[in-house]
Amino acid sequence: MTARTVLLGALLVLGPAVAGSEPFKEAPELAALVAEGKLPPVDERLPTQPLVVSPLSEIGTYGGTWRSALKGASDTGWLRRTVAYDPLVAYSFDWDDVVPNVALSVDVNDDASEFVFHLREGHKWSDGTPFTAHDLEFAITDAIQIPEYFGASRNTHLLGAKATAVDDLTLKIELPEPNGLFLKQMASVSGMWPLMYQEEYCSQFHIKYNPDADAEAKSAGLTGWPEALYLACDLDNWRDTERPTLLAWKLTSPYDGLSQQVTFERNPYYFKVDSASNQLPYLDSLQMRQSSSVDDMVLQALNGDIDFMDRHIATTANKPLFIDGQAKGDYRLFPTVQANMNTSIIQLNQNSENPALNALFNEHDFRVALSLAIDRQEIIDVLFVGQGEPWQASPRPESRWHNERLAKQHTEFDPDRANALLDGLGLTGRDAEGFRLGPDGKRIAFRLDVTSDVQPTFPDVAEMLAIYWRALGIQLDVRKSERSFVYETMRANRHDAHIWQGDGGLGDAILDPRYYFPANVESVYALLWAKSLYDPGAADALEPPPAVRRQQDLYRELQRSADPVLQDQLFAEILEIAADEFRVIGISLPPNGYGIARNDMGNVPELQPHSWIYPTPGPMGVAQLFHKRG
Repeated sequence: MTARTVLLGALLVLGPAVAGSEPFKEAPELAALVAEGKLPPVDERLPTQPLVVSPLSEIGTYGGTWRSALKGASDTGWLRRTVAYDPLVAYSFDWDDVVPNVALSVDVNDDASEFVFHLREGHKWSDGTPFTAHDLEFAITDAIQIPEYFGASRNTHLLGAKATAVDDLTLKIELPEPNGLFLKQMASVSGMWPLMYQEEYCSQFHIKYNPDADAEAKSAGLTGWPEALYLACDLDNWRDTERPTLLAWKLTSPYDGLSQQVTFERNPYYFKVDSASNQLPYLDSLQMRQSSSVDDMVLQALNGDIDFMDRHIATTANKPLFIDGQAKGDYRLFPTVQANMNTSIIQLNQNSENPALNALFNEHDFRVALSLAIDRQEIIDVLFVGQGEPWQASPRPESRWHNERLAKQHTEFDPDRANALLDGLGLTGRDAEGFRLGPDGKRIAFRLDVTSDVQPTFPDVAEMLAIYWRALGIQLDVRKSERSFVYETMRANRHDAHIWQGDGGLGDAILDPRYYFPANVESVYALLWAKSLYDPGAADALEPPPAVRRQQDLYRELQRSADPVLQDQLFAEILEIAADEFRVIGISLPPNGYGIARNDMGNVPELQPHSWIYPTPGPMGVAQLFHKRG
């Protein structure tokens, strides 16, 4: 093990504060149970080394309920962002680091192919039984690794991994190939899966441990034991109130589409304390009302019936409404930093099956001309109420990977230069309607597939692009479709162009670099080049140009390194090449987002990154939220 690897482990151990010598304190309701002999004393419920949380603003007080809302019967995203975020290692609040959480520390070998997680002695599940490395081995080996198990495809960083419980407090994970980003992935929104499966409880649904599991599942009307295991123990299922948990609150009313409210109550064995030795969480319970529409959720917030939330309701269109209603609803708005680096990314298919379009889309100056023809400030003023600034596909200014050249190049509105660039490509011929003719003598026209399912502004942006590019002599046909159809078209590589939001603006940039080079299935401007990286055996994978291949090689090198400094250097080089290549076109930098918090809520985060990979607000440590009294 190198000094660098040991240092990484040490940093992870030293991230949070060290517990003081003060006696541990607990919620009054738990103290009463201890006095009645119904619960062990708090120091017997906590690990010998609990995780110490320094509150964002102040030491909280015990009591009260956190009220929020769920959209429909499948809004598990809010659960994963809040109550469920307690992985082995977690993101720091600012998203700059990975810090200890359930794991006390982790050791990494030279090439980032072996990770040894050290657990906290005395850590217990909510039923008081020990949490051990054997629970994690069971989850990874017998659930995530099983092909027929419904949840397997969502843990790609663990597929093929070998998990071994060296002893009760030591888990070794051996990866099939080096992955220097593994700890970041384990800290992400997907990192909670292995922590959901208590072996003693979940093994009853597994055919390996219960020979009758399949018959029992089918007698209950299920397809078999994998579905039974999925419904009882998976991260995306919150129906089983008997399942033990490591989380701050335990499910008491299921999220099954039938209950009007989903509820949780305090876990007396939760492993965190604040810097004054108070066991967390401060809040007694959670209450999530199941709503039929976003309008209903907005009304709840306006009426003061939501304590802390941003999901679904905190849109640009709703912001004036929430500002006006603050006094009546007794709430305030708090700012968040969007992880998205762009409101709209236009991807021209540079692996198109149409030879004429493919040739044009692969011309650097053609892409630059289209970019220069866009009046971004007009789009910002008309569609985004003046908020934002012209921006290409580039990490946000707050990111340590910010690249000014990549962000701002070709964002000026310069139709004269745009026309000159197209003329310079020899595209001077025009038809009777003034449209330019391509090298094949046909009108230059292509289709932009758009859906409003993700961003309602996408169709409007597309229509404005059609106007700008018409002035260049380029015909853009906007086709509005449902998201499923758009994705089906893209996956089959039958699209001409596509518009989507700008993922990868903050800490997620290095994990999801889709727009910086052809990296994954979302890089639909060059899907077949991307396949040469993520699925090189595919029959339709294409060898990319040298610059793109260089980016892919740099990313492979990055993945093989456990050194975060080297990773940053390699990623910076990838971004410099992205600026040279200019493969995709951006519109504008999204402004800060916001959320709603009741005025009596304490430790509400300010300017927290907002993302899915970093599942806002989870990394703030929601167990520190509390209601101020008096």
